[in-house]
Amino acid sequence: MIKPVFTLGTSLEAKEIRQEVFVQEQGFQNEFDEYEKTATTLVLFLDDIPIATGRLRTLDPETYKIERVAVRKPYRGKRIGTYVVKFLCTKIKTLGGRKAVLHARVDAIPFYQRLGFIVLDDGEILYEEGMPHVEMGKVLVKAQESQRPYKR
Repeated sequence: MIKPVFTLGTSLEAKEIRQEVFVQEQGFQNEFDEYEKTATTLVLFLDDIPIATGRLRTLDPETYKIERVAVRKPYRGKRIGTYVVKFLCTKIKTLGGRKAVLHARVDAIPFYQRLGFIVLDDGEILYEEGMPHVEMGKVLVKAQESQRPYKR
């Protein structure tokens, strides 16, 4: 059974997964940053084994950024990444947010599109450690008529 565990800050399990996936496998060097203590982190456990992670940062009172989504290699292709993103989106709503944004690697755009995210800013390419990304977003809670519509 998959169990989601949220913490404030980066847990040891999240750090290990990110080190394995982003640093060892993908070659990123600047994986850990100033948000490690303040971001909300999710780790998914399968029978007490940490298999995936992701985190949230508040951008403004209604917008959260999904970051650092990583699934350990043996668990890829089993919809675990989908679970991570869905759990993070649910957490955003429970925190009072109504929008999610993220920087997706270009090759991951179809994955996020299947989850309802759209490419923002005319698909402008952003480079993170030489890897092309695009900004994507999703409205999680519709605005009331008095609120401004989704716009970034």
